[in-house]
Amino acid sequence: MKKQGEWNRREFIVKPIVWAGAATVISQSDLLAHVTAGSSPAPILRRGLGKTGITLPVVSMGVMNADVPGILRRAYELGIRHFDTAAGYQEGRNEQMVGAVVKELGVRDNVIISTKQPVRNHKLPTTEVKQTFIDGVNASLQRLQMDHVDILYYHSADSADAARAEGPLSALQKLKQDGKARFIGISTHNTVEVLNAILPLKLFDVTLVTLNYTMAHDESILSTIAQAAGSGIGVIAMKTQAGGTVRPDPKLPKQLPAFSQTALLKWVLNHDFVTTAIPGFSTYAHLEQDFTVVRSLAYTDEEKMFLADKTFAASTEFCHLCGQCREDCPKQVDIPSLMRAHMYRVQYGNRDMARYTLAQIPSGRGIETCSGCASCAATCRNTVQIARKIADLKALVA
Repeated sequence: MKKQGEWNRREFIVKPIVWAGAATVISQSDLLAHVTAGSSPAPILRRGLGKTGITLPVVSMGVMNADVPGILRRAYELGIRHFDTAAGYQEGRNEQMVGAVVKELGVRDNVIISTKQPVRNHKLPTTEVKQTFIDGVNASLQRLQMDHVDILYYHSADSADAARAEGPLSALQKLKQDGKARFIGISTHNTVEVLNAILPLKLFDVTLVTLNYTMAHDESILSTIAQAAGSGIGVIAMKTQAGGTVRPDPKLPKQLPAFSQTALLKWVLNHDFVTTAIPGFSTYAHLEQDFTVVRSLAYTDEEKMFLADKTFAASTEFCHLCGQCREDCPKQVDIPSLMRAHMYRVQYGNRDMARYTLAQIPSGRGIETCSGCASCAATCRNTVQIARKIADLKALVA
């Protein structure tokens, strides 16, 4: 019996990788694109993370959806060196898993660990917000079994006011000063507004932003992220595959082809202002598939054809969280957060994260308020079918 971590090189190259429960199969041609018998593979592409001095492979791991420790071990074996988690993922169990695997492998000095802390109530006094934030980070460190993280994010700061709030900003600076975070960052789903708010502060080392092919036409997003990178902030990309392989509209074929995921990932990484991406794979097959791009970002013919098909962006119904739909709603429901919860539940298959996202919405603006209208008045300026997704969400999270 092979010990953990031992792989027969011939088996790895020649046999298609098929894992129990996996949604896709990695073909021999995909693997041979970066591993060939009798020759050394091309080097892994690495980029610097802003002014931090950290250099990372262009593919990292968003651990949010993963609940199998072996996937983290295999990710490390392949060459992934950055693992991203958060206090709220799986009610803290995600951090526990990351910490346990890092400790078991004895690789703490070889990896970059990030976690995130949200602010649940901005209406509390500043001193209380600050202390609650610090207490939350200390709890994260206990779960991670670490005395510090490399990157600590202020999680889901999705408005300019939230991004500039004194409580979390003061907490971040205190935690960095105390050595509990090497670098501090901000994660947001409202990229343009939030980055424009924080750039003058000259406080953040890193930002975690949504970026994918559905935004290819949005020059404001691309130029704002580039501006942040130009200022020295390290840029890490999330939601890079616009919700994964599952189609949100039940009338469409349920699954996208495997090469669509590598095409989407390469599109993001072909923007050199992005240091690394954190795709949220939760199966061995998806891990292997995503990691194939780390040695070359050149598109295959199949990938070029996929990206040339302009129907894809519309079919994903990916919410850009621009917030313009809110002004249509007579009850001012937080529709972007509902759309994000729908993505977690339907496309990621992550019921817990969907419920967590819904729980963070302020009272009176959540899904419980979205009722009583004869028809939904909110319309998306892009392609999201808001009313259908809200109806789906109500049924799926009950």
